[in-house]
Amino acid sequence: MKRLLLVGGGHAQLAVLRALARQRPRGVETVLLTPSPWQWYSGMLPGWMAGHYRAEDCRIDLRPLTAAAGARLCLASATALDADRRVLQDDSGALHAFDLLSLDVGSLTDTRTLDTLPAGTLLPVKPLETFFSVWPQRLAAARAGELRRLAVVGGGAAGVELVLAAADAFRGADCPVALALVAPPGGLLAGHAEGVRRRVERRLAQAGVTLHFARARGTRAGLELVGAAADPTSVLPADCVIAATGARALPWLQTSGLACDAEGWVTVDASHRSRSHPAIHAAGAVCARDTPGFARSGVHAVHA
Repeated sequence: MKRLLLVGGGHAQLAVLRALARQRPRGVETVLLTPSPWQWYSGMLPGWMAGHYRAEDCRIDLRPLTAAAGARLCLASATALDADRRVLQDDSGALHAFDLLSLDVGSLTDTRTLDTLPAGTLLPVKPLETFFSVWPQRLAAARAGELRRLAVVGGGAAGVELVLAAADAFRGADCPVALALVAPPGGLLAGHAEGVRRRVERRLAQAGVTLHFARARGTRAGLELVGAAADPTSVLPADCVIAATGARALPWLQTSGLACDAEGWVTVDASHRSRSHPAIHAAGAVCARDTPGFARSGVHAVHA
């Protein structure tokens, strides 16, 4: 009997479970290890914030998929991996041996420059399940007049969508919350056409969002903006800071023995097989393909 260990309930694992439900190979035991019975879809998060979707519209229940595939569901988070010995440890301390491993554990929001903000202020966009849980509390605080200033840090598409979604949510709740978007000094929506950036800037202004071009650092007093056009160093007070500051790899990957790139992402070939351990595959945000034209992005993660 061979053991196939699926770690993380991401998009790639859904495809694996569907394939196993259609045709189960003989002599294979399948285990799905993931911290939540739900797979949350990040693309619908801004629409949910704005009130267009219910939370249950934005998630997939992994339990019936696991049952249909004849797999066993283990609700836990991976904390360590020994790729050479083919053993993975979860947050309960349990060890999971495997013959084949599929990693689809996603990433963390890179909040290293913001972690010194006052407790309860910082709200990273990932993990998604935490964001879906905490945002209604922030909206309730705004309704109660306890949240008056919100800042989103991140000049990419995620930061833009999140601050506009927050504007819609506060408008719908009739909450007078001051909104700010902090984008890197290099500009807004890097890599997008100039016309797109101009239209987005107009839309932000229409929504009442103040745009700052600066590097943000967390302090006890709020966000320190370094390199802002108006002031080389200024502080932006905020009751809540949403971090859309890009991704960073889970720390335990770098001690796993897997070949990783300089940023800690698992390096894989065109078949998403580990470059160092052929019994291990990785897909989604956790990996980096060394194939030309495959930059790390959400689109390629879903296609994987």
